[in-house]
Amino acid sequence: MEWTRITDQDEAASLLPAWLGRRLIGLRGKFGLLLVTGDVMRITSIGAVYLASTGLVLLDVSLDHAGVPDGIDPVWRAKHFLGAPHPGGDEATVNLAHVVAAMEFVDVAMAEPSGDEVVPSADEVVADLNQLTEVRGSGRTVAERTAEG
Repeated sequence: MEWTRITDQDEAASLLPAWLGRRLIGLRGKFGLLLVTGDVMRITSIGAVYLASTGLVLLDVSLDHAGVPDGIDPVWRAKHFLGAPHPGGDEATVNLAHVVAAMEFVDVAMAEPSGDEVVPSADEVVADLNQLTEVRGSGRTVAERTAEG
């Protein structure tokens, strides 16, 4: 059987469902593959897609740790979440025909600012840019100008 190894995101996207190919090839994150068994395989990325001359598609994946992801909807908690079988054993190959769905596990708290960040106002950004322009125009480095006080 002849195999074609694909690591290019655009080429893989043409073989896989759009989100799966675009989001998981070459990117790292917290993802799950719902398998025909009802188990969820936790992965961090898809490194390559293998296409056989017969049409069989295999995915080389990096496994995440096993267990229920933080913040997951209670309905999903009953699923069995598969991960790396032992430390260092985080690579696997999955038959795409055994994948029913793919999802991304994102903690909503990560997407919201913590409130600790200091976000400069538009005027402060403009003032900083003007200061950089003055420094560059004077021929002195920021360190030299800072040292002068």
